[in-house]
Amino acid sequence: EKVMKEQATATANHIIEHIQEGQRPIMQHQSSYPTTTPSSTSCGGGGNYTIRLRGVSIFVAVLSSASIALFSGRIASFWFFPNQRQRESQHVHKYQPSRAKLAETGGNMFNIEALVHPAMITHLNPKRVAVLGGEEHQTSATLREVLKHVSVKDAVIIGSEVAEWYEDDVDERISTLALEMNEQECSSEGHGLFFDVIIDPKPFKVATDFSSHFNCLNDGGVLVLNTDTLITHNDPALGIGRLKVLGRVIHSLEEVGYESVHLYQDENSSGGFETHSFLVALKSYESRAEWYSNEAEVNIRLHQRIGRSESLKFFDSPTMMKYQIPPKSVETVFCHGDDKEDECNNRAFDPELVNIPSTQLSVGQSTMGEHSGRGIFAEKDIPKGSAIGIEKLSLSYFIYPSSHRITMELYEWADEDEEDYIQEVFESVNAIVAFSIGYGFWLSLLGRTHSTVDSGLQMFCNHGCNSTYNYSAKGVDGNEADIDLNQPPDWIDQRWWGSPFSPALERNLRQMMTSGDVTNRDIKKGEEILCNYLGFIGVAAHWEEEIRGLQGQCDGTELGEISSYEREKRM
Repeated sequence: EKVMKEQATATANHIIEHIQEGQRPIMQHQSSYPTTTPSSTSCGGGGNYTIRLRGVSIFVAVLSSASIALFSGRIASFWFFPNQRQRESQHVHKYQPSRAKLAETGGNMFNIEALVHPAMITHLNPKRVAVLGGEEHQTSATLREVLKHVSVKDAVIIGSEVAEWYEDDVDERISTLALEMNEQECSSEGHGLFFDVIIDPKPFKVATDFSSHFNCLNDGGVLVLNTDTLITHNDPALGIGRLKVLGRVIHSLEEVGYESVHLYQDENSSGGFETHSFLVALKSYESRAEWYSNEAEVNIRLHQRIGRSESLKFFDSPTMMKYQIPPKSVETVFCHGDDKEDECNNRAFDPELVNIPSTQLSVGQSTMGEHSGRGIFAEKDIPKGSAIGIEKLSLSYFIYPSSHRITMELYEWADEDEEDYIQEVFESVNAIVAFSIGYGFWLSLLGRTHSTVDSGLQMFCNHGCNSTYNYSAKGVDGNEADIDLNQPPDWIDQRWWGSPFSPALERNLRQMMTSGDVTNRDIKKGEEILCNYLGFIGVAAHWEEEIRGLQGQCDGTELGEISSYEREKRM
């Protein structure tokens, strides 16, 4: 083994020299893959390759594990996966279709990458994955994509007919369970198998009970279904006509307890696909933060899990960005429902609202007390029921959950260290934190805490103590002086904003987070515009702390975040 390592290192160095001289080597597989067993594989068994450099053949014995670990960092462009390729060459029919990543259902072709990878990326560390077995080529193509994720340790094919075609020696990570999903019994006592991701490549034809799927998912688990349905603007409401089954399936997912359900459509026609729809159901509301990961986060996850971008033909981080937002047709069909009036009427901006532009506002010292800081004032009379500065709201400053978490972790770390250079870091991060708390508001609509700050002069709106506010959201009321500290109001609960499946909410998240406030009475020229900060508390865990802070500011015993920050800067 030592000699082979030395030979592999010498060969790698030789390849690098030729690459540096502009001579890119061409890899050719010269012999069939040898038969290996798990024991020989763990000891470094591998395949034989020929590398041709300008007609010169160099024979290389590549170790499937030791050699890769030895020079993967030296020559990353030429990683070898002989064990995987060996399995594919020996069991071609089990990995069909070979490199096209297609699956055939009833004559239609759909992008199997679009089924598998959005769900896999939404879970931070999928180790055990269930594939609900159906037709052989569907299951095989799905398995192929699942096993590209290096985090996967167990891939279980579930289905009563799987044993008829599956061979146990295809991949040591794959096992079978000759039961249907609704026959599984998973409980908190540890019975049954629990999965991080469950994938059903079979198009559902009837609504079913998804309680077994739900119970067999770990906390933070993800279920993905193939709907085999294309939604158009001309379709009726969900649950009616051709969307009858789809509507019932979505309702069943909500009833079972999935806290967030998303429908996305793949419109990739470059591979000969037809437009296809899929459903992702998240067991935990916090998983929304992963579903809404930004492009960089998805990109990093793909590289960590899969490594080489060329191993995926159709799925990448920009594609995931498209999947995150449901198509307009899905929102239209959703809003055809009789019980969706509240969710759909509150989306985006109400065109019937009277808008008072920001140019009719001014900033000055607030009238709410000596330490209340700045406030905004009306330059003209403003009638009751008016919105203010709608033209600026779409430009709001927005911090995603991951960025918010990193900022707060850095803030807490720097706050505990007195080294000079770390204190410089603290002062910079402290400014960001003070800005997001003092001028903005924190929410958890994306699964975990994120923050938004209004752009324009609205950020200077002060709190109206003792219910003196004249500008607030409909349905958000209360007095900080006597409100229940132990019972956060309904508007903090995500279900107040929308049901687990709510395309109207998902398509208009940014607008809904920064709109909805109107004047609750006529405001005279020169009068201060006061907001209701109770409506700015968007995280239930922060409710009591925030209310006590408002009580202290209103009675003059505490400073607000901005006043406190500015006082520290002056000292």
